[in-house]
Amino acid sequence: MAREVIVVGAGVIGLTCALVLVESGYQVKIVADHFPSDPLSPTYTSSWAGAHFRPYPCKNELDKEVQILARTTQRYFRRLAVEEAGSSIRFIEGMEYFETPKEIYPNIEPSYGDEMEGFRLLSEEQLPEGVEWGTRYVTWVLNAPLYIHYLQRKLTMKYGVEFVKSNLVSLKQVFDVYQSDIVVNATGRGLQYNGGYDPKSFVIRGQTLLVRPPKDCPYWNKTVTHQSKDGKWTFVIPRPSYGGIILGGTKQVNDLHPFPRSEDSEELKERARRLYPELFINGELDIKMTNVGFRPARDGGILVAKEKIGKDNIIHAYGAGGSGYEISYGVGMKVHELIKSISKPSKL
Repeated sequence: MAREVIVVGAGVIGLTCALVLVESGYQVKIVADHFPSDPLSPTYTSSWAGAHFRPYPCKNELDKEVQILARTTQRYFRRLAVEEAGSSIRFIEGMEYFETPKEIYPNIEPSYGDEMEGFRLLSEEQLPEGVEWGTRYVTWVLNAPLYIHYLQRKLTMKYGVEFVKSNLVSLKQVFDVYQSDIVVNATGRGLQYNGGYDPKSFVIRGQTLLVRPPKDCPYWNKTVTHQSKDGKWTFVIPRPSYGGIILGGTKQVNDLHPFPRSEDSEELKERARRLYPELFINGELDIKMTNVGFRPARDGGILVAKEKIGKDNIIHAYGAGGSGYEISYGVGMKVHELIKSISKPSKL
């Protein structure tokens, strides 16, 4: 009989871990308080994402580990883009512009562009006015709401995975109710065994705009990330399958305001007017939705690790911040490796 694993959390990390495990022969059940099919909520960040991948420099060993997770995910997405149109994944041109780059960027290590098709640094002549450093490459984008619905449908209809709605207060509760000896903790902020959340966890509030651009807008086929001199990031990310374009965004640490702020939207519009004028129709943005989501981050970065409490085995997979989609399949594969190292309980 297949070994049972309970996955707690149904964001993109939890869903992907469940998929990797069920495709590897495990019996999987997902327990969460929110699913892709539920109404939108700022605490369920996976629905709001403007998902794409941009490489980043490795400053420490954790960055190198995350880079491996991201490249693993990118290789998987290349296959999905060809084999499963329902995933919504597309590979398009990606660009980055920095007005005042940190020292690490002009001295970027060779691995920065690893596996990035067409990667190249832009010459001074190729940079927009006011930009000191930039790159161009081929990367992926996806339609976040469609992708997580695709994962839920695949888990349900192809593999018969059961989704159980539950407002959990501790991981111990999961072990007590479901009698499984393995639980994957994909709760974003890191629900703890005896209740509460990882004290190292925190949220980063993101506010973005979902925009309908002009028909001939170049950003249907291009994602651009721009960092201004003040350190603020402004990005455009198309959502394939006619999902509009995400214009973002804010990165507000420990800000739990759940509703759109007009001042944030106005600032985004003004930055877009300067950086992305092609988004405007007759001088205005056609805004279809203002998104607010709480990215579940963690001091020290994502935790993917084993913990054993008595006979209960926990595989933590939380704290990805704004990188959930970028590292999702890599995390799922690492979770699988950790589970394979757990001995089956004795029947005696």
